[in-house]
Amino acid sequence: MEVTSNVLELLKSYSLKQRIVSIEFGEFADYIRHYAQHHVNEKGWLGAFLGTTDDTLQDELRKLASARQIVITNVSQGKQLIFVVPSFIEAYSEKYKEIELNIGVPFPNINDLPKNVPTDIVTKVQATDFLYERLDKEPVDTHVLYCLEFDKTFPGLLFPSSLPVSLLIKLTLKKVQDMLRKEEYHDYFLKKLTISNPGKELSMKNFFTLLVARPEEAFDAVRTNGDNFYYWSQLCYFVRQDYNKRKDYTLDEINTLQCISILEIATAFYKSRAAERSQTENAFKEFDRLIASPPYYFTKTDIEKFKDSHGKSLLGQYSKEALNDRLNAMHSETIGNSLPQLLIFRVDEKEGYFIMKDKIMPLIIRLCNEASSVIRDSLSRAWFKSLLEFETLPEMKESVPFEKCLERELHAAQPILYSLLHASFLPVVAFEDNTPGRMTLYRNGLLVPYSELLLVSRQEIYLNAKMKLPVWYSIPVVSWLVSLFIKKPKKKRAKKTYQTATEATINLEKAEAEDRVKKLEAKDKGPRSRSKAFRNIAAAAEQKLVPENSTLDRELKAYLTEWNDRLDSSSYDNLTMDVNNLIRDYLRKVLKSLKTENMSEDRIESLAQSLEESPSLMKIKNHPALRRYIQLYMIKLLKNLPPS
Repeated sequence: MEVTSNVLELLKSYSLKQRIVSIEFGEFADYIRHYAQHHVNEKGWLGAFLGTTDDTLQDELRKLASARQIVITNVSQGKQLIFVVPSFIEAYSEKYKEIELNIGVPFPNINDLPKNVPTDIVTKVQATDFLYERLDKEPVDTHVLYCLEFDKTFPGLLFPSSLPVSLLIKLTLKKVQDMLRKEEYHDYFLKKLTISNPGKELSMKNFFTLLVARPEEAFDAVRTNGDNFYYWSQLCYFVRQDYNKRKDYTLDEINTLQCISILEIATAFYKSRAAERSQTENAFKEFDRLIASPPYYFTKTDIEKFKDSHGKSLLGQYSKEALNDRLNAMHSETIGNSLPQLLIFRVDEKEGYFIMKDKIMPLIIRLCNEASSVIRDSLSRAWFKSLLEFETLPEMKESVPFEKCLERELHAAQPILYSLLHASFLPVVAFEDNTPGRMTLYRNGLLVPYSELLLVSRQEIYLNAKMKLPVWYSIPVVSWLVSLFIKKPKKKRAKKTYQTATEATINLEKAEAEDRVKKLEAKDKGPRSRSKAFRNIAAAAEQKLVPENSTLDRELKAYLTEWNDRLDSSSYDNLTMDVNNLIRDYLRKVLKSLKTENMSEDRIESLAQSLEESPSLMKIKNHPALRRYIQLYMIKLLKNLPPS
């Protein structure tokens, strides 16, 4: 490759010295042999050209031709002409430098090539494709002479790849400025613009004045935010319309049409980029809202499935790379010694969950309340069964085993909460938490006992379990006699698993809910029952929204406590009833005219959003929790629709 590139440099040097655009093969072969004889000691690669044969040189020229660095033509038998593309690139680069000094010099076009030069030395491309690619990302390319083709009415523009497209745009703007400064064009086009835009005369005049005075500043409005695109398109349209009436174009008119075409393409490009930026910004605003909405913790897969209020996926409105950059920035950028606003925690070494820092403490409080109810009920039921068999567990009598029992129960009932409580960032989050009446998580640098976190009392659970026992269990003699028959030997006792107590409670509730649905479906004998179809849709939505270790009723209760902040018991119940009735009436009206094929998980979400944004519910503060509650309550209503 070194030899090939050196041969190319010799071709360029020979062309420059001889001041010719074409090199005859025989003459160059003689030149390189003569050059090799004098410089072979300095440049060892020249040794290949010391012989009398031209085969080596032909091989190198074929390599250059295949790389489109030269073009070889046969003009007669045994005579070949070599055209060096880099020489033309340098020549036309100088031409553009001349235009910078004298803006009146026209752009070079395909007709400017000497007659004996083959058109193969240029690479013909559509101007739109070329400019869109270069304006998006300027590639490193210095070995091509492009011919930008606009349409068939005027010749294409020659542009060397060694120059940036920004220079072409800059020169185009200056040429348009130079044209509009001429008296015959200035008043003519200004009048056309103002007459064609009634009501916008002043703004159109201001745009035109700025364009004539500072064209690059006028173009910056399109480049940065897409503004003034209408004004630019109007101007280009009127100029093109005026020139299209002519049959034969002069060189200056061709130059003007090329400039107008370049501006049309560039303004359209920047307008589309501005629209994409606006779409991306709006999508990320929706992303910010969703990532701070229930359930507050999301996997990367969940985040990629985010949808806007119209049910359209956000991934597509912004790219995957932009999303990754946003997540990385939110997870890594800090202010002072504070934690970043987005944190990651894992559950049992599975895929990580993203959660906003300011949502961690409210989520812990909610999950603690939810887990407290589940654990209390499951332990009470499990201890009752143990006492029935005259078996006393260590956690019934001692605090340390009870705390270990609660830890195992919490891991089974709320793995999300358990992982958050053991996350490395929680001590800092708890320390930075300034909410009034904040929850105490640490004492003396250690996590407070689980019984305090969950507000669960060992004595209370034990007494509740004992109270459920038959009366004769409290009579010592009778209970002792019965235990002789019921109590199993230690070797035959089934080993208790603390997870079973919590899972049994949740599974029991799920089984009861499924039984209710099965009873309704048993009464639904019609093969095309609307109620049955709605129940199936609700079941699919429930599976998506309700965690595996929870139930629909438990999620409803948890979100109810988030948005219903009424302290008075009567006010709390009344508000809950009013909202439930509002949801029920709204869904009933919708179902009257809604076809089953139009109902889906996304439709339930959009219905919940519409109701949540209604004036009747605007006074409620925690709208994200309210929206999730409305979704879940609609699912519950759909699951329990009577047979149709």
